[in-house]
Amino acid sequence: MAEYGRVLRTAAQVRAVWLPLGLVLMAYAAASLVNTPLRDDIRQGTPNLLGFGLHIDEPVSADKWMFGQLPTTWLQDRLYSPSSPHWYDAVAAAVYISHFLVIPAVAMVLWSTNRRRFRSWIWCVSLLVAVGTTTYIIYPMAPPWTAGELGLVDPMTRISGIGWDFLHLDAIGNLLSQAQLASNPVAAMPSMHAASAALVAAFFWGAAALWKRVLLALYPVAMGVTLVYTGEHYVVDVIAGCLAAGAVVIGWQLVANRKRARRRGFPPDLRTVADRS
Repeated sequence: MAEYGRVLRTAAQVRAVWLPLGLVLMAYAAASLVNTPLRDDIRQGTPNLLGFGLHIDEPVSADKWMFGQLPTTWLQDRLYSPSSPHWYDAVAAAVYISHFLVIPAVAMVLWSTNRRRFRSWIWCVSLLVAVGTTTYIIYPMAPPWTAGELGLVDPMTRISGIGWDFLHLDAIGNLLSQAQLASNPVAAMPSMHAASAALVAAFFWGAAALWKRVLLALYPVAMGVTLVYTGEHYVVDVIAGCLAAGAVVIGWQLVANRKRARRRGFPPDLRTVADRS
């Protein structure tokens, strides 16, 4: 019975700390559901189920205002070859798909090594997704490749999966294509790929050595370049994602500092109770 009780307690702990990740998936599904009408009617101003209109023109204007032309078009004109993927396409494909692996990988490592940091990580991820999915609903926005397909901008192509052809891993490329077809087509602002990469960098930055900080900084930079080059996001989406991640980490740190300050005000015999709050 004692062993059975320990198993039940462990299962309860696992369920409690991993529950937010389940809520993350539910949030994405809810945003996708609200934006269902936009899948078959991708035009400027088309309303979703809550009446919020689709945005296509604004990010084009924003990127052109910053750079004079669309960075995606500029990069693809110089680097993209439809007939023969290059080595950097393979790098871009790996960086792009890392988004789906890094968040749970970090969670699993922290779960095994530092439960306090694990809880902080899970809640930072949850807060970030809450910000992102809420924005997807109230400000649905189409990515660059959609504007290219509609002929609203200079020709551009969605090429986040062509690198798998270079690596002769067609099965992964096909799986990615199927996942993209099922995903929310108007969830470009903010870029959660960029936000997640920036979250990794910001979350571990404070305790990292100099060489680790260099690697941490390179990840969101590589992700941002990849997203723009492959037609997945505008630069303005990437910037918004990075700002959202930074705000989440700073906000969570302020909350943690306040809780620590509050614990210091407790009598010694009550600090254990405060730690659990």
